[in-house]
Amino acid sequence: MSGAVDGDTARARRTGPRELGVEVTRRYRILWGLNRHLVRLLFDVRVDGLARLPAPPFQLVANHHNGFDPMLVMAVTPLEPRITWFGPRETDFSRGFKNRVMSYLGGVIPYNPEKTTLTSAVRAVRRVFAAGGVLGIFAEGQIGFRESGLLPLEEGAAAFALASGVPIVPCAIVGSTTLWFRKRLLIRLGGPLPTAGLRGRQARETLEAQLRDALMALLPSSEPRLPRRRPLAFLTDLLNGAEDIARRPKPDDQR
Repeated sequence: MSGAVDGDTARARRTGPRELGVEVTRRYRILWGLNRHLVRLLFDVRVDGLARLPAPPFQLVANHHNGFDPMLVMAVTPLEPRITWFGPRETDFSRGFKNRVMSYLGGVIPYNPEKTTLTSAVRAVRRVFAAGGVLGIFAEGQIGFRESGLLPLEEGAAAFALASGVPIVPCAIVGSTTLWFRKRLLIRLGGPLPTAGLRGRQARETLEAQLRDALMALLPSSEPRLPRRRPLAFLTDLLNGAEDIARRPKPDDQR
């Protein structure tokens, strides 16, 4: 019996956390507190719009600039309800610092486009909502490098909410494209977008447009100017993957 348990544990480390972790366990409470202290030590992170959060279950849909983004959101949102994150594409969670932390935390739904269908993903998401949890999802599907713009939104952000009838809370992470020590960052939360009673392709397309407009309204209207002095600038790519680092525009391309 113990051999089977050890095998299951090893398999979970390789393929990613499978227990959705909606419950606020003692382990999660400790790690949530450590994350909050670490993020607030490294950055001057602030939040606007916490009062707009509805009662769970709901879906938190954010833009995506950096591997730090989930930690930033968790550092300024309440311990309860717990956020389950959708969409990490890594298939081996036994390698890499970020993957190991995510595996230890649990509360993550990995997604491999080659192996995971939208239908099976919806089933996993429904389990989160049925338990009264919150689903966090980065709608662009990959890291973008413009503070004032968005990449095309993937269909999951609207499809998951429509399938369960939960409201969507737009979340803008402002400032994490380029990081340095004690940089001021802002998490802005918009008003919930209702989805109850909406069905069909037309409804999904309308909701996607509304979501994009809501996110754009929370983002800055222009790109920030970077100061010359950026202490601990290596923080920018500390949690970014090699592919994202390679996609980062050169300074001349950002003009």
